[in-house]
Amino acid sequence: MSTTVKEAAAQIDTGAIERACHRALWGPTPAREELAQFIREIEGYIRQLAPEVAAIVPRMQTSTRDAALLTLRHVDQHLDPAAPTANLPVRLHDLGVTARALLVLHVQCREPLANEVPIGHGGWVLSRAPGLLGA
Repeated sequence: MSTTVKEAAAQIDTGAIERACHRALWGPTPAREELAQFIREIEGYIRQLAPEVAAIVPRMQTSTRDAALLTLRHVDQHLDPAAPTANLPVRLHDLGVTARALLVLHVQCREPLANEVPIGHGGWVLSRAPGLLGA
């Protein structure tokens, strides 16, 4: 049984991802054991969001598309098996930034789901703006 784009989007827990990103970017640095596990969690969110964002890139307006393509390039760099992992707190921060950018693109640019309340984006590089998708 195949999953439609709307079903896949509905399976993404944006609240959980938003909380994880907030914790990664502004929370205290977890202990080393928890840090490695948290990094894997954020990587999982990135793996979940990246294909969703990539699928809507062709419909985005130019400036949004440029931001999305840059974010997807960061995804490739961060998830590359050869990516440096010696400094785990820095890696967590980088992954948190990338996951948050993907989340904003996913929420703002996908087709709105019925009865959905948008999440807040204040203070982020990618902010809510009218007309993010092309006609």
